[in-house]
Amino acid sequence: MLRNDLALYDRHAADWWDATHPFSRSLHSINGHRLTQVQTRWRDRLPGALVLDLGCGGGLMAEPLARAGAQVLGVDLSLESLRAAVAHRGADGPRYLRGDVRRPPFASGCADLVLCADVVEHVDGWQQIITAVAALLRPGGECYINTINRTFRARWLAVHLIEGLGLVPRGTHDPARFVTPAEITATAANCGLVVDAWVGQRLRLWRTLRTWTVCVHDGPSMALGYSAWLRKPGN
Repeated sequence: MLRNDLALYDRHAADWWDATHPFSRSLHSINGHRLTQVQTRWRDRLPGALVLDLGCGGGLMAEPLARAGAQVLGVDLSLESLRAAVAHRGADGPRYLRGDVRRPPFASGCADLVLCADVVEHVDGWQQIITAVAALLRPGGECYINTINRTFRARWLAVHLIEGLGLVPRGTHDPARFVTPAEITATAANCGLVVDAWVGQRLRLWRTLRTWTVCVHDGPSMALGYSAWLRKPGN
């Protein structure tokens, strides 16, 4: 079976905003968790902030942040996903560009906040994304990363269980591509970024099985998944 099947996002582009569809139901649930993390930390800073959403897909993160007052620019390689994002946005919604997240088409030092949610575990040479983020951020700016750890627990839960049950499409992930916190730390340091905070991610197993939707919440362990807040030193 093909792993890390990026063509999924073109094939299911029309389903991005259908919260009942098997392709996107769990995405909506997990993105709700991510949005809570971002909006809690950035509640007072979002209005007027320039936010870059790298790997924006159909705009599930970008659109709510734009409604919260941020100026949001999204970039993704999937043209069909971007078309879905554009079709769904409102008049004052995010703007979208097609591009490679390893070489995003934005000016250096332009961003207050960069999002890399559900991205690094899908991209060859993901370290180049962090390098690009370091260039894009203004001094004092932050990057939010949410990804899956490369552990036995993550492989079993995220691939064998969740994909095996069809809660996300089979072939979405390649466990060999999962990224450890130590790798994020080392890559960030090489780019002049510091890790400000870690947040572990825990699967709400019984609720997941009861609703047939992947449900997660914050937890002390990063053995499954985690969020990292990287900061560019400065103002």
